[in-house]
Amino acid sequence: MKKAILITARLKSTRLPVKALKEICGRPMIEHMIERLKLAQKPEVIILCTSTVAQDDPLEEVAKKNGIYCYRGHPDDVLLRLTSAAEHFGIDTVISCTADNPFVDPTYIDKLVSYHQVKKHDFTKIEDLPFGTFSYALSYPAMVQACKLKKEIDTEVWGGYFTMTGKFVWGVMPVDDPELRWPELRLTVDTADDFELVTQIFKELYEPGKVFPLKQIVELLHKRPDLVAINSGVSQKQALPIKI
Repeated sequence: MKKAILITARLKSTRLPVKALKEICGRPMIEHMIERLKLAQKPEVIILCTSTVAQDDPLEEVAKKNGIYCYRGHPDDVLLRLTSAAEHFGIDTVISCTADNPFVDPTYIDKLVSYHQVKKHDFTKIEDLPFGTFSYALSYPAMVQACKLKKEIDTEVWGGYFTMTGKFVWGVMPVDDPELRWPELRLTVDTADDFELVTQIFKELYEPGKVFPLKQIVELLHKRPDLVAINSGVSQKQALPIKI
């Protein structure tokens, strides 16, 4: 079975424009993310999944520069774009993450792949890791089926098609490291405050050519409540209800 990490990325964000390309320690945020994801052992390839809109051309250049694949698909139907990318590259198991999340953990990607395959799930998610550090596992046939079920073109948030329709076998992979269980910790980037927190973490931990682990991030933030406070007032955008 061919396994791949698919990174959903666009540059249309309204709360923090062009955030994936904003620089941290001299490199675009998404390049730091790609460097981290390359540490995952089980997926064979990484594919940056962006749109066919000209605004997103720089993301294709980022993919080329960093030695990963790029797929350009539907601007708004994210689920269709991911499914089409999986079909194009012959992927059986998709590990999905977004460019909003520079700290997606590669160790838990490998654990997720194994758990998803052992359980024979259509869809598997992780709970209890800091928000923005987890990923999702999907089986390609289930993605095709979900695309047939949906009645919506805007599928930026698509998990409900697998968990709320009663059509799929899905489950939650537990976090086996108690030190990393901190779901209230917000490590995604949607606003200027989110980006400031991520920037401060890099200033504290980053060394060129090295990837600092999630455990080191969590240890830092337990010691530095002043950093946690930077984006503590940010609310996550509510997902639109699914339509089938």
